[in-house]
Amino acid sequence: MNNLLSIADFSSAMVHNLQSIGVWYYIILNAFGVIAILLKVTEFQFKTRSTILTFALLASTCWLCYFIFYGDFVSAIVNLVCVIQGVIFLNREKYAWARSKFWLFFFLIVQITLGVIFFKVWHDIFPIFAGVFNVFCYFVFDKRKYRLLGFITLSFWVMNSAFKFYPIALLNDVFGCISAFISIVRYDRGYYINLLKKGNTNA
Repeated sequence: MNNLLSIADFSSAMVHNLQSIGVWYYIILNAFGVIAILLKVTEFQFKTRSTILTFALLASTCWLCYFIFYGDFVSAIVNLVCVIQGVIFLNREKYAWARSKFWLFFFLIVQITLGVIFFKVWHDIFPIFAGVFNVFCYFVFDKRKYRLLGFITLSFWVMNSAFKFYPIALLNDVFGCISAFISIVRYDRGYYINLLKKGNTNA
């Protein structure tokens, strides 16, 4: 309990100090958010895994900075881990060590553990779930699975942004979900149509 109170006090004090720079605080904060929106919306429209992950990595870096400025340590920690795992998983096609399942379990444990440590309010559960799904999202080679897991991940971020009243982040998450859905329809609709046909046939 004392740990949670100290984290809450520290984050409040940090935001208060950052706000002392005046209007530049809001300009910098929202600049990170706007850049992240552009990166996230573009991310799902690429065909190659490396390009998709590169854009996701840059977007997570922007959100890391955004949430630090907001004093939301749980969301910031989730994005920090996303950045680190993104760098490693980006090399899965090149290096055997990056393909090890060790990293999957390692980052799952890290996301959950740090999420619990920095847990402050009940809706901090949403970024923790987002972080867990994001680990699987970054780990998979299959771009179809990436798009589906990315959509699920962003759905949790939508709830996080809505409950915490982050307008810029909410825009990002909603547009990101729309972009992910469009990419699923654009690239994967044939797969899901066939899946439905097989299901109807078996029924």
